[in-house]
Amino acid sequence: MNPKNMSDDDTNLALLKNDIEIKNDNRKKRKRIITIVFVLLISIVAIYAFYILKIVSSASSRPFSLNSLETDVSGRTNVLVLGIGDPGHSGEKLSDTMLVMSINTSTHRATYISVPRDLRVRLNGYGAVKINQANALGGSQLARTAVGDVLGIRIQYSVSTDFNGLKELVNAIGGVDVNVTESLSDPEYPCSEDENRSCGFSIAAGPQHMNGMTALQYVRCRKGNCGNDFGRAARQQEIFDLIRAKIVRGTILLHPLELASVASAVKNNMNTDMSGLNLVEFVQGLSQAKADTQHFVLSTDTGGLLVGAYGSSDLLPIGGDFSRIHDKISSLIKN
Repeated sequence: MNPKNMSDDDTNLALLKNDIEIKNDNRKKRKRIITIVFVLLISIVAIYAFYILKIVSSASSRPFSLNSLETDVSGRTNVLVLGIGDPGHSGEKLSDTMLVMSINTSTHRATYISVPRDLRVRLNGYGAVKINQANALGGSQLARTAVGDVLGIRIQYSVSTDFNGLKELVNAIGGVDVNVTESLSDPEYPCSEDENRSCGFSIAAGPQHMNGMTALQYVRCRKGNCGNDFGRAARQQEIFDLIRAKIVRGTILLHPLELASVASAVKNNMNTDMSGLNLVEFVQGLSQAKADTQHFVLSTDTGGLLVGAYGSSDLLPIGGDFSRIHDKISSLIKN
């Protein structure tokens, strides 16, 4: 064999080995860069998630609890949403909105139940009162007990919010799209800057994009043709469902600024006995809930199971006790 050829072969082999080593080094460098970028992204997401959780947890009375979300034997969690007035508002501690959001984490069914403020109940130590006084007399825990007794269920948690909370939350998610079924007009609706004066409210039928202020007016109006407290309760359920859909099924979770605004609205305007982790678990349950949410409003309408008390604004259960209501609620949430 020619020595010169052997030398060329050795040289080519050396060059080939060098090329392989360079490619291997480049491949290792790319892997290191990808690993570093991946770790950085995970770290950023983790830090941001902790930041959001910290903000939301500041609205909780037990922010550092690590207990799992409480459920009943069927896997259902019941949360009472209490709507109270802004500070300085007349009767600011009265819960004129009482909405139970019930989620079955096993069957993924959601049920909304509204209890009217004028329902007459008996509270231990206070006698017969309107149910909206429970929060003013004994806080959210007494309100939970009172509403739970009416419905025949155990309510594990409560969330309290004021008028400003709803406005901020709706604005934080970019508003909500509502199909207003009929034109509404309430000439006695209070002025935003002075609750003691009437500025009125009206909205046309049809598709409407509502900002926070309009959404608040839509769920608060109850005079004129707004349908009294029962119509108001039905619209409250509608808006809560739209907010839920936009938060858990929309793109907000992919937009850090919007998500931070939602967390800020929770922090600034809401109080809850759910921990931050419980709130995350409950929102996860909402995100998994089926689209066909069940809605029920206790009312004097047909099937509403209430009757007006003669000579007063009080509402009473048909039959004199809450047994029929218990049966109705049991049938609603059995799945």
